[in-house]
Amino acid sequence: MDLEQYLKDLEEIVNIDSGSGDLEGCRTMAEYFAGKFESAGFAVRISREQGKHPHVEARNFIRKSETIDVLFMGHLDTVFPKGTVRERAFSLDDGKARGPGAADMKSGALLAFYLAVEIKKRALPMNLCIAFNSDEEIGSADSVAWMKELGGKAKYCFNFEPGRETGAFVKERKGVYDYRVIFQGIPAHAGVAPEKGASAVIEMARWIWALTNLNAPEQGTTLNPGIVKGGSASNVVAEHAEMLVDLRYTKESELQRIERAFDEMAAYPRVTGVKTSWERKEGFPPMTPNKSTEEMIRMMKDAALKLGQDLPEFVSTGGGSDANNLGGLPVSVMDGCGPVGGNYHSDEEYMVLSSIEQRFSLILETITGIVNR
Repeated sequence: MDLEQYLKDLEEIVNIDSGSGDLEGCRTMAEYFAGKFESAGFAVRISREQGKHPHVEARNFIRKSETIDVLFMGHLDTVFPKGTVRERAFSLDDGKARGPGAADMKSGALLAFYLAVEIKKRALPMNLCIAFNSDEEIGSADSVAWMKELGGKAKYCFNFEPGRETGAFVKERKGVYDYRVIFQGIPAHAGVAPEKGASAVIEMARWIWALTNLNAPEQGTTLNPGIVKGGSASNVVAEHAEMLVDLRYTKESELQRIERAFDEMAAYPRVTGVKTSWERKEGFPPMTPNKSTEEMIRMMKDAALKLGQDLPEFVSTGGGSDANNLGGLPVSVMDGCGPVGGNYHSDEEYMVLSSIEQRFSLILETITGIVNR
């Protein structure tokens, strides 16, 4: 690959503000990649629905089939607000690239493009599809159905989130859901007639303690009541309280166990008179390895040996990504395929330059092995 040109391209896109809340910036990124793929001879579709985050789909189908042999996925948005580029634009120092989204994940999206162009140039007999959305950092509500549709047609998927700081790929991700729990109590004067009240805050406290007992880390299940609020004054029995709870899990049976417990606690309050309701908000199902994932890992290790690289590592993580949206589908998914980086979502974010060509060669050799099976 042409590393010098890659870095020029990376500077251009890192210096585009494209926080999830900046639709104009997200559209600029989508149009940039649509133009790049069109210039390279790919069939391109871009969504331009008013008020929605755009997504880009590029195809190079060699075989007469709707089956996608290899799907590349990535996102074009970042967590950083408009104006961040003005404060800290793209830079190179000490073997690292810096700037908003340099690792998460503009370098990964660009690497996917360079790989796609090389695959097309080699005329590998396969159907390749590249799918980039621009709302991943806020839950992918505008693109999840589209991604699942593509994933349902795919055999293998490489998601170009950044590689771990150790260089590892991600073979498994926990499911992630947020829950909003609302407590409606009965207000009363805390000094004159507390017995007439029913404290929403006390009932919420009971839930918070109960959540710790629902944790099952040996099963991969953790609950975190991350945001809690309630009450109106210290001398008023709290009429209202609510909290946001983060759930991480690996098994569907654990999700069902947690939600059954929520139903039971809501039905039988400890504080008489308090009514409790809960709702599941945005999130992802687990990304769970299947039998062909192990075959994918074997092929990646074989590719590394052939290239004289160190054997790659494959890890599980509690963080979610768009790869989770393919959970439960028969497609084999590998995540963390972008260049290696660290300190994501912070001013100290970086991407390791030496990992670009290494990642490019390894994934290209793996895909060649997939085609030649």
